[in-house]
Amino acid sequence: MSFTTNAYAVYKQQSEQLLDFAVFVSYAVPLLRSEIARVKTGTVSSLPRPDFFFKSNRSTPDDLLKIEPDYESRLASYLLLSAFSFFEAFVSSIIEELIEFHGGADDFVARSDTRTQRFMAPHSAAISKLKKKVRGAEVGNLRDKYRKFSRLLAEQGYRFPGELLAPFGLRMLIAKLKRLKAFEIPAVLSGALQLKLSSAEIKIFTTIRETRNSIAHGKPSKMTMRDAVAMATELRELGTKIALHLNENFFLVERYAP
Repeated sequence: MSFTTNAYAVYKQQSEQLLDFAVFVSYAVPLLRSEIARVKTGTVSSLPRPDFFFKSNRSTPDDLLKIEPDYESRLASYLLLSAFSFFEAFVSSIIEELIEFHGGADDFVARSDTRTQRFMAPHSAAISKLKKKVRGAEVGNLRDKYRKFSRLLAEQGYRFPGELLAPFGLRMLIAKLKRLKAFEIPAVLSGALQLKLSSAEIKIFTTIRETRNSIAHGKPSKMTMRDAVAMATELRELGTKIALHLNENFFLVERYAP
């Protein structure tokens, strides 16, 4: 992407470093197994000193072997917990960066108010005349008429009611950002930011979020590294989709728009 937000750059780096560390651990544990076997057979007298914790009581080979059988599920669980936390932080951060890009919350809202007021009545004679054709309750057999005059209004630069409510929507987004919950992320992305999410994408995100919650609440996990990496990859792909969408549609200088 030609323009990269700081939020996405940080998220990308975090995601890559997390996977790199998981690979690092996956190399280290087999080596530790080998060293423990050498201690057990008497080939060496003790394990190498650890980088950390060496001032406390050192773990014996038997202590470490008690942890080893479920090390994959632990590593996978911790990888997913971190990946989801990074994703949550990214979503909030890129929206915050968007708001700051537009001058901060107060300026962004004030500018939206000012621009919207320009499109409120009274209108020009031409627009006022066209508005009369679409005012009032809809009549079913006049749909072609509504389409015609709505198109003519749009050509005149008229803003329809849904567009005039934009400042309120911006205020709601800013307020929501202060207490955004993970389960609300798809609704904010699709509702406020108009990102098209398929039902499959929402289902995948929900599954990942529920799995994360289950792990965080201490429920037993049999997650494999294959599962965790797949979920982290799904989050990373969604993060890229969000960044591209916001870059294309929202990180545009509008200060000078008429």
